[in-house]
Amino acid sequence: MRQDGKISAGQLLMLAFLTRIIIMISIDSQLAGGKNLLDLSLSAVCYLGLNLVLILPAWMLHKRYPELDLLDAASYGLGKAGQITALLYAAYFLFMNSYFLTLFEQFMEEEVAPRLPVWLVSAAVLAVACYGAFLGLESIARTVGFLFLLACAGMLFLLVSLNSELRSENFTPLLYDGAGQTVQGTLLFLSRSTFYSVLPILLPRTTGSVRLKYLLWNVGLTLFFIVLIVTVCGTLGPMAGIKAFPVYTMSSLAQSGPFQRLDAVYIGIWMMGLFLTLALDLYLVCVCISHVFGKTAGRISILAGALALVVSTNTIFQTEAVQLSVFRLEFILIATLLTGLVIPCVILAAVRRKGKQHGQ
Repeated sequence: MRQDGKISAGQLLMLAFLTRIIIMISIDSQLAGGKNLLDLSLSAVCYLGLNLVLILPAWMLHKRYPELDLLDAASYGLGKAGQITALLYAAYFLFMNSYFLTLFEQFMEEEVAPRLPVWLVSAAVLAVACYGAFLGLESIARTVGFLFLLACAGMLFLLVSLNSELRSENFTPLLYDGAGQTVQGTLLFLSRSTFYSVLPILLPRTTGSVRLKYLLWNVGLTLFFIVLIVTVCGTLGPMAGIKAFPVYTMSSLAQSGPFQRLDAVYIGIWMMGLFLTLALDLYLVCVCISHVFGKTAGRISILAGALALVVSTNTIFQTEAVQLSVFRLEFILIATLLTGLVIPCVILAAVRRKGKQHGQ
């Protein structure tokens, strides 16, 4: 397994784009905080601003020590206590993977009802992701270019097909019921953003300038969110606020010539994003475990992590009580901010203090 491979800045941000697609296409009107989904377009703008601000600790850490990833910087600044950081990040990546996988299984059971057992579908996606993680970061990055073109073509085809279904009377004024849904939507987008934790580990493994591309990525992602939200609201009207998966409902209504019910495009794009998210996070779990226990343990952690995900998502995380307590917005938001913002700030302060002690 190649853990020390390099990827380009473009590959990194294409990977980030496809893994963030899950945030929007799996949106749940109940989790989004109300029936006025058009307010989520304002949430997308707020999300752009937060992306530019919350990533600053990772940028500053990378600028100070460009050859060190977050785990190496933690060991440098915190000593042996830095190893706890690696274990926390491994646990976070596995937890978020279980969240996304459980969400996908719920969607398949409630909306698609395939003839095959749902756990078998998710196990197949995990098996491919596990193989991708074992091949290493460069292999995942090479795959993302092809999948990026497929996903963009699929979404463009879907949105163009729905153009004739848009109705002006389906739109409600922004902030019609206040700013509550905008705030809720922003927190939902933020809580699902594992990229804050991914970037400080991958920056030293990335070649080329990231800053401008990161800004363009944010703008592109925000525009995608807004276009998708406007299309959903303009197509479904009030129905968008009562459906569990309104983007899927919208895709079921789409048709183009001989193509009827383009929901297969939607499912395919979700599975692409899920595969890349699982593969990347399992790779990062390997990096974290290797940092503490060595490369052999890191390789084993990929398979162990995949098996843990299959078992947990189809046993304890299928229980409604567990989902309400573990997968609630507040818990996921705290976990994301802890690993994506608080810990990088602590490590940045620690390495600065260490640098002063050594006269750097």
